[in-house]
Amino acid sequence: MKFKRVSIISLIFITIFSLILIFSISSVHENFQLNQTIRVENAIKEAIVQCYALEGSYPPSIDYLAKNYGIIINRDRYIYHYEIYVSNMKPVLSVILKEGVN
Repeated sequence: MKFKRVSIISLIFITIFSLILIFSISSVHENFQLNQTIRVENAIKEAIVQCYALEGSYPPSIDYLAKNYGIIINRDRYIYHYEIYVSNMKPVLSVILKEGVN
């Protein structure tokens, strides 16, 4: 009877520990993806400023940055929103991780 009780307690402990581990790994993965998306967005913003400093105007598109400034665009992983309102104002940029992409 005592052995059975120890086994049940051990099983409960292992189950709780496993669940905590699974949720921790999931949280770390989500945090990593968020940080990676922020780094991609920051790299593009730096290239935008560099383009303005070198050429005197903001780049007309993200593709222009990829072609002329070495920015790697991954349209399978991210959605890029790049909009220019006025030629002498910094463009609006946002990078969004697509759902279901690991």
